[in-house]
Amino acid sequence: MNTATAIETPMQVRGACPHDCPDTCALITTVENGVATGVHGNPLHRHTDGALCTKVSRYTERTYHAERLSRPLRRSGPKGSGRFEPVDWDTALDDIARRLGSIAARDPQAIVPYSYAGTMGQVQGEAMAARFLHRLGASFLDRTICSSAGGEALVQTLGGKLGMKVEHFAQSKLILI
Repeated sequence: MNTATAIETPMQVRGACPHDCPDTCALITTVENGVATGVHGNPLHRHTDGALCTKVSRYTERTYHAERLSRPLRRSGPKGSGRFEPVDWDTALDDIARRLGSIAARDPQAIVPYSYAGTMGQVQGEAMAARFLHRLGASFLDRTICSSAGGEALVQTLGGKLGMKVEHFAQSKLILI
């Protein structure tokens, strides 16, 4: 049998949503011949019963979309003109490093960081972004207005930022939404 034409049996891969909402949805991704063909919520997830938001349920559509960028682009016309040219990764990263280095050497406080939880992983989580921006000498940003206000509200009402466990909702006399 020629392995190049072998057809694999579809496989179900279990995982968790990497986005920054508190639901931590359980995912089931269908993989056929090495390609993800669908993402669905796990019906056994005790908080979501298998429901997924539109953003996550359309992962495969975005991942394999014909217009998805697959390489870096550099602006080739005036800002706002919509003209870009493809460049290789080394060129793009060297350009970014050179421009950030120039700003950091001239006035690092001019670098105003913008970040949020992203995928809540090691790269986009708070720790790595803070370390990177600190290394540049950038301004310190206490996350976003929403995050700061929401975090303080949790501390004042529940005593901490983790919120309350969903399992405790049934015993609550009042839930404010």
